[in-house]
Amino acid sequence: MTSSAILYGDDARMAAAVRPLLEPCGWAVHATSDAAVAVARLDDTVALLMLDARAAGAAALLADIRARPHPAASVPVLQWGGAGLPAMGAPAPDDGAALAAAIAHVTGALSDHALRRMPHSPFYRLVRLLGTEDAVAMIDRFAGTMRAALTAPVITPDLAHRLAGIAGAIGYPDLGRAWGAAEHGGAYAIERAMAASRATLAVIERGDVARYRDLGA
Repeated sequence: MTSSAILYGDDARMAAAVRPLLEPCGWAVHATSDAAVAVARLDDTVALLMLDARAAGAAALLADIRARPHPAASVPVLQWGGAGLPAMGAPAPDDGAALAAAIAHVTGALSDHALRRMPHSPFYRLVRLLGTEDAVAMIDRFAGTMRAALTAPVITPDLAHRLAGIAGAIGYPDLGRAWGAAEHGGAYAIERAMAASRATLAVIERGDVARYRDLGA
């Protein structure tokens, strides 16, 4: 499964500017001026919706999408011609870099699709909800909390309860359940929760999230 982008509007110059940035990186790009077609395209592969705000029905389409359940409601949206993006008209030679940077800020590196192949990844969901910078910061804070727990002299029931809540809320339900069991389960349950924490930290520190830290810095 690759990433896809939906381009909504009737100005062919938007697609002409975006396609050369995304398609060589393996993205599927769907351009349409029909709101019903745009909505029908929404699925777990969609990592970007770009709207030409001048297009008829653009505001209504955005409101419709934001009112839908996740993940559709959290699809990153950029406005073609909006702040930080190339103005309407033939892009200048350096506009492509600005457009690529604006897209990467909300989707992650354009050439890196590992997270988007895993639509249930906690980090993938956070990127779509918060943007790359805030998602990286939140995951890093979560990782710091887990590291502190691994070096704590004593795991109290209150600490286990807190860790269960944090892990579940941020999107690691298995880890949350492990810490929930540790709250009342004794030394063996605590060791299992700590092992699960170490495994999760390994993914965070050496896996998908690590590749996005520089982008979020």
